[in-house]
Amino acid sequence: MLVEFNKYKEYNKMKAAYDFIKSQIKDTEWDNKVYAAGGYVRDEIMGRVPKDLDLMVDEENGGIKFSEWITKKLGIFRKYRNPVIYPRFGTAKFSLRGIKFNGYDLSDVDIEAVMPRSEKYESDSRKPEVEFSTLKRDSERRDTTVNSMFKNLTNDEILDLTGMGKKDIERGIVRSPIDPDIIFTEDPLRMMRVIRAAVKYDWDLPLFMIRSITKNAKQIQKISSERIQDELNKMLVTDFPDKAVKLMQITKLSRYIFPELDKLIKMKQNKFHKYDAMRHTLEVLKNTPPDLITRLAALFHDVGKGKTREIIDNEIHFYEHEMIGGYMVRDIMKRLRYPTDIINPVVAAVENHMRTKQTGDEGDITDRSLRKLKQDLGPHLQQTLDLIHADNISHSEESNMPNQITNIRRRFKELEEKDKNAPKKSPLDGDAVMDILGIPKGPIVGKILRMLGDLYLSDPSLTKDELTEIVKKAYEDFK
Repeated sequence: MLVEFNKYKEYNKMKAAYDFIKSQIKDTEWDNKVYAAGGYVRDEIMGRVPKDLDLMVDEENGGIKFSEWITKKLGIFRKYRNPVIYPRFGTAKFSLRGIKFNGYDLSDVDIEAVMPRSEKYESDSRKPEVEFSTLKRDSERRDTTVNSMFKNLTNDEILDLTGMGKKDIERGIVRSPIDPDIIFTEDPLRMMRVIRAAVKYDWDLPLFMIRSITKNAKQIQKISSERIQDELNKMLVTDFPDKAVKLMQITKLSRYIFPELDKLIKMKQNKFHKYDAMRHTLEVLKNTPPDLITRLAALFHDVGKGKTREIIDNEIHFYEHEMIGGYMVRDIMKRLRYPTDIINPVVAAVENHMRTKQTGDEGDITDRSLRKLKQDLGPHLQQTLDLIHADNISHSEESNMPNQITNIRRRFKELEEKDKNAPKKSPLDGDAVMDILGIPKGPIVGKILRMLGDLYLSDPSLTKDELTEIVKKAYEDFK
């Protein structure tokens, strides 16, 4: 694959930050020692807008020393806060708060500065040993050739020390600067970064790289769950999340990250599907919008099929796979250290992705069922509907329902207009029921509240007086 170069023209905030720092180091001891590194240089060569500016400072503990120097020079030094120093790794992060340059407010620009270094993981450690090194060695230890280039802030010279960075951008190739076995042993997370690079740009991943990842896949267990999660998240919101997951399974990385999904590979499904369970999952993933929660739900929506598949009268069934899957997804995501505010909506989408299957392509669903669906899913409704739609259009032609969710969303809008003057919940709560009936809290009150909840879903326009009479009558029946 050949990549067409675009001349970098757009001036943006990161370019302004680059030019500002360049102006600050001119004729100082930092001349020819400070370099833009990695992604900034890659994006500039590709004609893309850089999103980050990382600096390489060619001196032992240079990242820390430079960060302290520039923040003090600018009068924005704050002990322990700006810069924030990570002495174990020889790095520092500083903010350009209050700085304006070339028409840009750089206050929200955070810059990480590091020294050239080498890293190595011991066999029983998840934290690398870091040593000062040379620019050449640092470029060779990076995950890919296209991320191994530096740009000198003094004279704007680009250093392609591996001799492969620019060529690989032109060709659209993802490969390591040196023997990938060495690269992956030094930092096993690079295996996931390499796959992410391949899917982010839809570039080729050579066979020797795939073989090396497969050979070293087990080493991913040395990496913390938080770092693995971060890489997985970035993969899933690319344009090719299905390709990322497939590469993780081909290289065996998946068996150490989410082995539950591997059980779906080549799992035959029923007549409603045209693909095996894993290929179907990849199709659903591909058909979802690039929203992290929706993509995670798509990835795991059928994971419960690994535990529920059964054959009855020569037909394949996956009864309650969505509910079993919900439990499994919660465990998987806790293992990967996801926060609760991401776990909950993903689990909700997985548990409810079969909710509308019986309503057909027309979305023939009652007002009560729509209100119940909205009540149960709350803020997660739209993401769940996105998942259901992606799942629907990934089924067999006979079971494909491409219009169902469009129709249901239309119905929701109509229902919203219909219910706009109705109360948001039943006018009577438990205290009101006990006051009306003059009884203490107990099972009868619980039964009446459940009845009121059902009545509200069926007809939210019922008034407090109407409901009071219904409660009195119900009490006589429940006694």
